[in-house]
Amino acid sequence: MTGYMGTSLPGAGSKKQTEGRPAFQEGQSLGAYVMDCIYSMQEEGRAGETKEAYAARVYAKARAGKKLTPEEMNFLARTDPALYQKVLRVQALKRSLESRLKSCQSKQEAEEVFSIAVSSISEMDPDREMILAALEDTYREFKKSDEYRRLPERPEKEDRRNGMALEMNEKGYQELYLLEGTEFSFTAKG
Repeated sequence: MTGYMGTSLPGAGSKKQTEGRPAFQEGQSLGAYVMDCIYSMQEEGRAGETKEAYAARVYAKARAGKKLTPEEMNFLARTDPALYQKVLRVQALKRSLESRLKSCQSKQEAEEVFSIAVSSISEMDPDREMILAALEDTYREFKKSDEYRRLPERPEKEDRRNGMALEMNEKGYQELYLLEGTEFSFTAKG
């Protein structure tokens, strides 16, 4: 079989794979074959690693909950759509935790936000290990940031508003307290 301008396509008419290139499949369009070759060359061209080594590295990085590059995400989408969907879910959980951590007012609150995120992952979740690794990685990176270093250790004990103080309890909920020396009257309406 001949291709563009009369040149012979490698493996044309057979399913034999030529060295380093994907096999040309019966009924496959020339454009699809060229794209397969391009993807293969891109994947093999990374730091001199083979396509198999690249795939192993991307899969390991995904399962460890690390952030993947757009190229790696495209590779996963093409080669392992199920893992790709899992990685999308993990990245959404990471972004959610990052957002909540950035709104924390103290290091103690950041730790509580992280603990709540971790405890919210079900023991029965098949992706639990990947999710926990991603959340731990996100928290570890946040703790290295200048934003985290600027936070006070504990929340301010007294937020004086009309003689009342807000305090964060051990479960992460705010409790309202009446400050000493503050007059307060309560009238029940019946």
